[in-house]
Amino acid sequence: MTSIRSISSRLLISIFPAIVLLTAAALAEAAPQSLSLEIKEGKLAGPGAEVIRPELAKAQFILFGEDHGFADSPIVLRAIAREARPFGFKYHVVEVGPLSTAMIREKLAYDGTPGLHQLVHEVPLGIPFLSLKDDAELASDFLGHDSKGKPYLWGIDQEFIGSPPFHLKRLVEIAPNESARAAAGKLLAEEKDAAEKGAQDKFLLTRFHETDFAALDVQFKGQAEAQNIIAELKESAAVYQLWMSGHNYENNARRARLLAKNFLANYKSAAEPQPKIVFKMGLEHVALGTTTINTIDLGTLATSIARVNGQTALRIAFLPTGGHNTAFAPKPGNPASVQVYDSTETKEFFAAIGLDAAALPKDGWTLVPLEPIRQSLDTKGIDALKPFSRFTLLGYDYVITTPDAKAGVSLY
Repeated sequence: MTSIRSISSRLLISIFPAIVLLTAAALAEAAPQSLSLEIKEGKLAGPGAEVIRPELAKAQFILFGEDHGFADSPIVLRAIAREARPFGFKYHVVEVGPLSTAMIREKLAYDGTPGLHQLVHEVPLGIPFLSLKDDAELASDFLGHDSKGKPYLWGIDQEFIGSPPFHLKRLVEIAPNESARAAAGKLLAEEKDAAEKGAQDKFLLTRFHETDFAALDVQFKGQAEAQNIIAELKESAAVYQLWMSGHNYENNARRARLLAKNFLANYKSAAEPQPKIVFKMGLEHVALGTTTINTIDLGTLATSIARVNGQTALRIAFLPTGGHNTAFAPKPGNPASVQVYDSTETKEFFAAIGLDAAALPKDGWTLVPLEPIRQSLDTKGIDALKPFSRFTLLGYDYVITTPDAKAGVSLY
C-alpha cells in the first residue's frame, strides 16, 4: 500500500516547480519599469515621454520635487512644461521669496539672464536656485501677467538668508525722510560687510529680532511698500532663527504654513478660477502625505485642491543615483561650489524597489512609475521600508533618475 507520506512527497515534488514558477513570475511582475526619457530639440522623447503625456491632460498641478543644485531637473521640467502649455499650464511656483521673485521677474523681463547675472554679482548669496542658469531659463518661460495683472511666476518661500541687501537697498530708495534713509543705509552697509566676510552670524536675518523690526517699521510708518518689505524680512528671520536655535520641527512647520499661505494668496487672485501650475521645489515640499521632517506640505494641499476640482496632481521626483550638484554656502566671493552627489537614502530607495541602478543608461534619463510598485509591495511591504523610501514611494507618482546628474551652472 502506498503510504500517505509517499503520496505527500510526490505531491510536494509535483507542485514545487509550479511554486518556483509562480515566485519567479511575481518577482518579475514586481520589478519596476524603467522607461528611457530623452529631450530632443527641447521636447520630450522616448517611452517615458509616452507615459507622461497622457497625465498632463488630466492634471491641474505638476509637482516636481528635487534635491537642489542640478541642471537636469530644470532641463527636464522645462520640456515637461512645454508639453503641458497647450493644456493651460501658464503659472510657475518657485522656492524663492515674494520680494526676490518680483525683482527677478522684472530683471528677466527687461534684461534676460544677463540681467540676472548682474544681480548675482551684485549680491552673490542673494538669490537661491534661480541663480542657476537652467532654473533661470525655466522661469523665463513664465514671464508676463494674466488678464487680472497677476504675474505667472510666483515666489512663495521666505526671503533667502543672503537676500536682504536687495531689500535694504530698496528701503533706502523709497525712504520717506532722512532718518529712515539713514537707518536703512546703516543696515545695508552692515549687511554688505557681513556678506563680504561670509559671516552668517552677522546677517540681518540671523541677528534681527521682533523689537528690531518694530523700530525699523516705525521709521517707515505709512509707507506701504516699505512696511511690506519689513514684514517679509521679519517672518523670514523668524523661520531661520527657529532652525538656528535647534527648534527644527517648528522651523519646518512654520515654513510649511508660510508656503501654504503665500500659495493660496496667489492661487485665489489668479485670473482663472482653477489655474494650472508647474511647481519646482525641494522633495519634501511637493510630495503627498507626511514628510520625513514631520510636516504636511504643499504637495498634500495641491493634491487635495486638484481632487476637489475633478483633476489630478502629477507628482514627479528627480532622484539621481550619482553625478554632481551645486551647493551654496556663505563665504567671501562666489558662494556656489560643485560637489559630488552621493545620497545613501536614494541608493536605499532604489534597492528597496528592486531597481538596478548600475544598469541605468548614462545618456538621457530613466522614468520609473511608482504605482505598480506600491501595488506589488502592498501594505506589508510598504510598512517594511525605511522612512525616506516609504515617503518617496507614497509621495510621488514617478521618479526620474540618472547615474550621472549634471551640476547646475551658477550665474555668478
